[in-house]
Amino acid sequence: MNLRRVRAVYLRHYYATIRSFMRILDMTLWPIVDLLLWGVLTVFLRRQGVHLAVPLGFLLGGLLLWDIVFRAKNQVALTFLEEAWSRNVLAMLASPVTPAEYLAGAVLWGLTTLAIGWALIALLAWVLFAFGIATLGVSLILLAVILLVFGVALALVVMGLVLRFGQHADIMAWALAFMVLPFSAVYYPLSALPGWVQGISAMFPTSHVFEAMRAVLANHPTPWGRLTAAAGLDILYLAAGFAFAQRMFVTLRRRGYITRFV
Repeated sequence: MNLRRVRAVYLRHYYATIRSFMRILDMTLWPIVDLLLWGVLTVFLRRQGVHLAVPLGFLLGGLLLWDIVFRAKNQVALTFLEEAWSRNVLAMLASPVTPAEYLAGAVLWGLTTLAIGWALIALLAWVLFAFGIATLGVSLILLAVILLVFGVALALVVMGLVLRFGQHADIMAWALAFMVLPFSAVYYPLSALPGWVQGISAMFPTSHVFEAMRAVLANHPTPWGRLTAAAGLDILYLAAGFAFAQRMFVTLRRRGYITRFV
């Protein structure tokens, strides 16, 4: 892998973003809107006399951590979708950049935009709603990394689908995360789901992470068993996602699907 070419992919999206107000707005606006909606709702309920001290943390903590999955998946996937929308896929394939190098550059740029947006809403959650994500302690780092890796794995699946089926699969950049959301137990405990659904939820690292988050916020010991299971699932999903995306790059060239992007 040539790091100069990885850096070139990264800079291609960096320069396109810093010179576009609309791209910067898209990167920061939606996380803020989500935060305000959930934050104001919980404040309203608390002012009505409903005791929501711990659930407030559950909701805002769930929002902040889920945003890592959603933004990691979206930002990495949109990096490639921009190539399709700008009719640049053919030029990209004609360049010496390999699929692995492009994927590495796309992931690095996606993580950069994620870090900027997430730091912003974490700060606003503390300023507006007195919720500090740091209350999760040292486990926050592990929780964030697990969710980050899973988001990247979903993004790789989206990229593979777009390579295979063309721009008709663009909708998966948004839909895939929402398909996983009900099984992730982000805003409610896993026990609230029917038994058969809990079995499906256990197959996603997100459900283990959010159960661990609620345990930590409720001052229970960190459930390391759940986090270990989540990390193991992460490795499987990331390896499968990378293999799928790379395979679709090869298929695109061999079967001539490039005509879908011209």
